Amino acid sequence: MKRTFSRALLLVLAAALPFAAGCTNKQGETESPVYMTANITGTQSLTFNIAPGAGFQLGTVIVTSFPKNSGVTDPQGFQTIQLSSYVVKYTRLDGGTSLPNPPQQSFAISGTIPLGGSITLSGLPVITPGASQQSPFDQLLPFNGGIDQQTGQPTINVGLTVTFFGETVAGTRVSSAPVTFPVLVFFSTQ
Repeated sequence: MKRTFSRALLLVLAAALPFAAGCTNKQGETESPVYMTANITGTQSLTFNIAPGAGFQLGTVIVTSFPKNSGVTDPQGFQTIQLSSYVVKYTRLDGGTSLPNPPQQSFAISGTIPLGGSITLSGLPVITPGASQQSPFDQLLPFNGGIDQQTGQPTINVGLTVTFFGETVAGTRVSSAPVTFPVLVFFSTQ
Protein backbone atom coordinates (compact mmCIF):
# COMPACT_ATOMS: atom_id res chain seq x y z
CA MET A 1 0.00 0.00 0.00
CA LYS A 2 2.80 2.39 0.95
CA ARG A 3 4.65 1.61 -2.27
CA THR A 4 1.57 2.29 -4.42
CA PHE A 5 0.94 5.58 -2.62
CA SER A 6 4.59 6.65 -3.12
CA ARG A 7 4.44 5.87 -6.85
CA ALA A 8 1.16 7.75 -7.22
CA LEU A 9 2.62 10.75 -5.40
CA LEU A 10 5.70 10.72 -7.64
CA LEU A 11 3.50 10.59 -10.76
CA VAL A 12 1.43 13.54 -9.54
CA LEU A 13 4.57 15.56 -8.72
CA ALA A 14 6.16 14.72 -12.08
CA ALA A 15 3.01 15.81 -13.89
CA ALA A 16 2.87 19.08 -11.93
CA LEU A 17 6.55 19.97 -12.51
CA PRO A 18 6.11 21.60 -15.96
CA PHE A 19 3.33 23.79 -14.56
CA ALA A 20 5.41 24.90 -11.58
CA ALA A 21 7.94 26.54 -13.91
CA GLY A 22 5.09 28.35 -15.65
CA CYS A 23 3.96 29.98 -12.40
CA THR A 24 6.96 32.30 -12.36
CA ASN A 25 6.32 35.55 -14.19
CA LYS A 26 9.69 36.25 -15.79
CA GLN A 27 8.28 39.43 -17.30
CA GLY A 28 6.97 40.73 -13.97
CA GLU A 29 7.58 44.34 -14.83
CA THR A 30 5.75 44.05 -18.16
CA GLU A 31 2.49 42.45 -17.01
CA SER A 32 0.59 45.69 -17.50
CA PRO A 33 -1.14 46.66 -20.76
CA VAL A 34 0.60 50.05 -20.49
CA TYR A 35 4.22 51.16 -20.37
CA MET A 36 6.07 54.33 -19.36
CA THR A 37 8.91 56.33 -20.84
CA ALA A 38 10.95 58.99 -19.07
CA ASN A 39 12.51 61.98 -20.79
CA ILE A 40 15.04 63.86 -18.69
CA THR A 41 15.70 67.23 -20.31
CA GLY A 42 19.02 69.01 -20.30
CA THR A 43 21.17 65.93 -19.64
CA GLN A 44 23.81 66.57 -22.31
CA SER A 45 26.25 68.45 -20.07
CA LEU A 46 25.27 68.12 -16.43
CA THR A 47 27.78 69.23 -13.83
CA PHE A 48 27.60 68.98 -10.05
CA ASN A 49 29.70 71.06 -7.66
CA ILE A 50 30.04 69.26 -4.32
CA ALA A 51 31.50 72.34 -2.54
CA PRO A 52 28.23 73.55 -0.97
CA GLY A 53 27.51 70.07 0.41
CA ALA A 54 24.12 69.99 -1.24
CA GLY A 55 22.57 67.14 -3.17
CA PHE A 56 22.08 66.92 -6.91
CA GLN A 57 18.60 67.14 -8.38
CA LEU A 58 17.23 66.65 -11.86
CA GLY A 59 15.78 69.71 -13.56
CA THR A 60 12.76 68.48 -15.51
CA VAL A 61 11.56 64.92 -16.05
CA ILE A 62 8.55 64.05 -18.22
CA VAL A 63 7.10 60.58 -17.60
CA THR A 64 4.58 59.46 -20.23
CA SER A 65 2.15 56.52 -20.32
CA PHE A 66 1.43 54.57 -23.51
CA PRO A 67 -0.82 51.59 -24.27
CA LYS A 68 1.03 48.47 -25.46
CA ASN A 69 -1.65 47.94 -28.11
CA SER A 70 -2.69 50.91 -30.23
CA GLY A 71 -6.35 51.79 -30.24
CA VAL A 72 -6.84 50.85 -26.57
CA THR A 73 -9.03 53.25 -24.62
CA ASP A 74 -9.50 53.55 -20.88
CA PRO A 75 -12.85 55.27 -20.14
CA GLN A 76 -12.96 53.93 -16.56
CA GLY A 77 -9.37 54.97 -15.76
CA PHE A 78 -8.18 51.48 -14.77
CA GLN A 79 -4.91 51.98 -16.70
CA THR A 80 -4.05 55.23 -14.91
CA ILE A 81 -0.58 54.81 -13.40
CA GLN A 82 0.14 55.77 -9.80
CA LEU A 83 3.87 56.47 -9.53
CA SER A 84 5.46 55.04 -6.37
CA SER A 85 9.24 55.28 -6.65
CA TYR A 86 12.29 55.71 -8.82
CA VAL A 87 15.65 54.01 -8.56
CA VAL A 88 19.02 55.58 -9.38
CA LYS A 89 21.99 53.33 -10.21
CA TYR A 90 25.47 54.80 -10.23
CA THR A 91 28.24 53.77 -12.62
CA ARG A 92 31.65 55.24 -13.34
CA LEU A 93 32.29 56.53 -16.87
CA ASP A 94 35.90 57.59 -16.32
CA GLY A 95 37.58 54.26 -15.60
CA GLY A 96 37.30 54.49 -11.81
CA THR A 97 35.65 51.68 -9.90
CA SER A 98 34.72 53.33 -6.59
CA LEU A 99 30.98 54.05 -6.44
CA PRO A 100 28.73 55.89 -4.00
CA ASN A 101 27.54 53.66 -1.18
CA PRO A 102 25.03 52.17 -1.83
CA PRO A 103 25.59 51.89 -5.62
CA GLN A 104 21.82 52.07 -6.11
CA GLN A 105 19.32 54.22 -4.26
CA SER A 106 15.52 54.24 -4.20
CA PHE A 107 13.44 57.39 -3.75
CA ALA A 108 9.70 57.66 -3.08
CA ILE A 109 7.57 59.66 -5.50
CA SER A 110 3.91 60.39 -6.00
CA GLY A 111 1.84 61.33 -9.02
CA THR A 112 -0.68 59.92 -11.47
CA ILE A 113 -0.46 59.49 -15.22
CA PRO A 114 -3.62 58.76 -17.26
CA LEU A 115 -3.33 56.42 -20.24
CA GLY A 116 -1.70 58.39 -23.05
CA GLY A 117 -0.89 61.27 -20.70
CA SER A 118 2.22 62.52 -18.96
CA ILE A 119 3.41 64.13 -15.77
CA THR A 120 6.18 66.72 -15.45
CA LEU A 121 8.38 66.39 -12.39
CA SER A 122 11.05 68.80 -11.15
CA GLY A 123 13.77 68.74 -8.55
CA LEU A 124 14.04 64.97 -8.12
CA PRO A 125 17.09 64.11 -5.99
CA VAL A 126 19.56 61.69 -7.57
CA ILE A 127 22.59 62.29 -5.32
CA THR A 128 21.77 63.04 -1.68
CA PRO A 129 23.70 65.69 0.30
CA GLY A 130 25.22 62.93 2.44
CA ALA A 131 26.37 60.96 -0.60
CA SER A 132 27.99 64.06 -2.11
CA GLN A 133 30.38 64.20 0.85
CA GLN A 134 31.22 60.47 0.87
CA SER A 135 33.47 58.26 -1.22
CA PRO A 136 34.30 58.61 -4.05
CA PHE A 137 33.20 62.28 -4.21
CA ASP A 138 34.97 63.22 -0.96
CA GLN A 139 38.33 62.69 -2.70
CA LEU A 140 37.67 65.90 -4.65
CA LEU A 141 37.58 67.98 -1.44
CA PRO A 142 40.76 70.06 -0.91
CA PHE A 143 41.66 68.48 2.44
CA ASN A 144 41.58 65.03 0.74
CA GLY A 145 43.92 66.07 -2.06
CA GLY A 146 41.39 67.41 -4.57
CA ILE A 147 41.79 64.58 -7.09
CA ASP A 148 40.21 61.19 -7.63
CA GLN A 149 42.78 58.65 -6.46
CA GLN A 150 41.74 56.09 -9.09
CA THR A 151 41.93 58.34 -12.15
CA GLY A 152 44.22 61.16 -11.02
CA GLN A 153 41.65 63.71 -12.27
CA PRO A 154 40.07 66.64 -10.38
CA THR A 155 36.64 65.42 -11.55
CA ILE A 156 34.60 62.25 -11.39
CA ASN A 157 32.44 61.33 -14.38
CA VAL A 158 29.51 59.30 -13.10
CA GLY A 159 26.64 57.76 -15.03
CA LEU A 160 23.20 57.93 -13.46
CA THR A 161 20.56 55.44 -14.60
CA VAL A 162 17.02 56.32 -13.53
CA THR A 163 14.03 53.94 -13.66
CA PHE A 164 10.49 54.88 -12.57
CA PHE A 165 8.06 52.41 -10.98
CA GLY A 166 4.33 52.45 -10.41
CA GLU A 167 1.12 50.50 -10.52
CA THR A 168 -2.06 50.91 -12.53
CA VAL A 169 -5.38 51.49 -10.78
CA ALA A 170 -6.21 47.92 -11.89
CA GLY A 171 -3.22 46.69 -9.86
CA THR A 172 -0.60 45.77 -12.47
CA ARG A 173 3.03 46.79 -12.01
CA VAL A 174 4.64 49.18 -14.49
CA SER A 175 8.22 50.35 -14.88
CA SER A 176 9.81 52.78 -17.30
CA ALA A 177 12.73 51.96 -19.53
CA PRO A 178 15.94 53.02 -17.76
CA VAL A 179 17.37 56.40 -18.77
CA THR A 180 21.13 56.91 -18.41
CA PHE A 181 22.99 60.21 -18.52
CA PRO A 182 26.45 61.45 -17.47
CA VAL A 183 27.18 63.91 -14.66
CA LEU A 184 30.59 65.53 -14.20
CA VAL A 185 31.26 65.95 -10.46
CA PHE A 186 33.80 68.56 -9.34
CA PHE A 187 34.75 70.84 -6.44
CA SER A 188 34.90 74.60 -6.75
CA THR A 189 34.55 77.45 -4.25
CA GLN A 190 33.73 79.96 -7.00
